[in-house]
Amino acid sequence: MKKDLQFESPPTAFLENEISSFMKITPQYTTDDYEGSDKLLNKSVVVTASDNGVGKAVSIAFAKEGADIIMVYNHLKHEKEVKKTVKLIEKLGRKVWLFKSCTFDEFKCKRLFESILKKVPKIDILVNTFSISNKKDTETGHYLLRKNDTLKIQSLFTLGRLAPDYISPNGIIINSATLCAYAQPDQLIFYSALKAAVKTYTHEMNRMLALTKKSLRINGITTGFIWSDTLPDELPNYENLPTNMNSVTPMHPYEVAPLYVFIASQESKSIAGETLDAGGKIYKY
Repeated sequence: MKKDLQFESPPTAFLENEISSFMKITPQYTTDDYEGSDKLLNKSVVVTASDNGVGKAVSIAFAKEGADIIMVYNHLKHEKEVKKTVKLIEKLGRKVWLFKSCTFDEFKCKRLFESILKKVPKIDILVNTFSISNKKDTETGHYLLRKNDTLKIQSLFTLGRLAPDYISPNGIIINSATLCAYAQPDQLIFYSALKAAVKTYTHEMNRMLALTKKSLRINGITTGFIWSDTLPDELPNYENLPTNMNSVTPMHPYEVAPLYVFIASQESKSIAGETLDAGGKIYKY
């Protein structure tokens, strides 16, 4: 095991010959080591898909930086889990609101923004944390064509088109795309296509915004393998992976949250239309 490979819990997760222990790791959404410095003080931030791991981690990190959080989720089954994050944010002394809404339908998306602005004075930042999950192929077609993932891409397009009318003039939009480091070779091609689509969309959307809303900027973040509670269902034939493979070190959600803070803060004001890649460290089994 490489000496620089460290995780908070459990410390033995990456011992050699214990590949199966990956599935036992509990995703960490925050850490006491991260202390905010008011980089986003009094900003109002909308976090879509806030029920997923990155969404939770970003919501908490932004709250630590002094922001008020508007958490958006799309299904009642996620409400209990999202409310746990709400309690953490309230303990940090920040305001937090919950909205249940789909984000790919234009009418419902407009209604979502209007409902938010009835309760929140302004929207400064929109963070889209939709994840593209790995799924096995079926006889009916490749997972890329399945409704769940195509709706996530549609949500990015719909939000990107509508959000500028509701966000503050000097606001920020942050898009996300994930690429599973352990996808099978044939599936990596399709992951790359989705990742490239989000990156190109972010770049072109920023060019369009520059013509109409010069102070509103949009950037993106792509991540590698992120721990989540649903990993056993998302990694095909995980138990059969070769033990001598080179891969990207899996990351906890809290480890990528600071990148979102950076992109949302004034420190990144010179960056627009770009995508940061957070692939993790290389680790050889």
